[in-house]
Amino acid sequence: MEASEGKLIMGANIKRLLKKNRMTAAKLAEVVNVSTATISDWSNGKTYPRVDKVEVMAEFFGVSRSELVEDPDTLLANAETSEEPTLMAAHWGIDITGLPEADRQRVVDRAKAYIEGLIADFEDHDA
Repeated sequence: MEASEGKLIMGANIKRLLKKNRMTAAKLAEVVNVSTATISDWSNGKTYPRVDKVEVMAEFFGVSRSELVEDPDTLLANAETSEEPTLMAAHWGIDITGLPEADRQRVVDRAKAYIEGLIADFEDHDA
């Protein structure tokens, strides 16, 4: 997935969650401690939020970070077939297969958010 596609997906997810929760961008900006213009940029796929802001939004909306940054259709399709926890465990030498599903998902979400933050930081410095 290209960075621009990821930004658009995240923007659509933010818009969907705002609508679902009957919330304005101004209220979300207040919660996340950013400007309304920043929320607009995120919602329109112009920029990515930093990892700490993704975490605040996920907690506020009561969703996983994956639900903010990934295509909902892809999440649903991959939910039952994902080998990601096993692949992560192999990569880092950590066995998370014995963890309950919710805990495994938290590990995956944090790893993804961290990596996406690194990518966003790299893109910010590269621009």
